[in-house]
Amino acid sequence: MKKELRFVLTFLGLLVLTEGIGALSAYLAGDIKGKYLALELPPLSPPTWVFGIAWPLLYALMALSLTLYIGCGVNRRRKQVGISLFTIQLFLNFLWSIIFFAGGLYWVGLVVIILLDLAVAALVIIVRPHSLWASRLLLPYLVWLLFATYLTVGVAAYN
Repeated sequence: MKKELRFVLTFLGLLVLTEGIGALSAYLAGDIKGKYLALELPPLSPPTWVFGIAWPLLYALMALSLTLYIGCGVNRRRKQVGISLFTIQLFLNFLWSIIFFAGGLYWVGLVVIILLDLAVAALVIIVRPHSLWASRLLLPYLVWLLFATYLTVGVAAYN
């Protein structure tokens, strides 16, 4: 029972952390919805309500993925690499909305999201040999980021 409780508590702590970082980034970015609607958007741009559903789910998948990875039998040094990469990608994720929406720096935002894409792709690869499910749980996030990269290119080009 102790192992299950530790898993649940770790997951809940990471869930609060990832969702909190996402919420803080959105807060610091300002009126994201208003700014998004004011942009010249590329084809396939989703309505604003999609983001409100997608991001909380993606942050929850990130938290569950990291929880599974932390709990797998990887040696401490190798586990630290995965945790460090997770931290880097979460920091880049945090920065992107602020740079893109609050700063209006669309081309800088493109550089940040490309770095984020690479960090998450590397995380998927690094985690996979140790926890297949932790790796798989990151795939929807990676796909969403690639779509967001397309949107970022479109916004940067059109605006």
